[in-house]
Amino acid sequence: MSEEQAGAPEAQGTEAPEELYGIKPREVYYMCLRCGYKVSKSELSQYYSMVCPRCGYRIFVKVRAPSTIVAPRRVYAV
Repeated sequence: MSEEQAGAPEAQGTEAPEELYGIKPREVYYMCLRCGYKVSKSELSQYYSMVCPRCGYRIFVKVRAPSTIVAPRRVYAV
């Protein structure tokens, strides 16, 4: 078996799932429970500990992504 054939299976699984399926990662946001300030995860990682940059509170809630499910509409028979 040549070196090219031996290395081929290892190289196939190196793509990230985002690239493989066309999924674009979203920015994760957290909201401070005291003041309601929304902070991105990348912004929080700049600080030494996870504290709100506005008020200094340390309890956050992860903001959920908007729902893509549309409420069903009523259909009336004619």
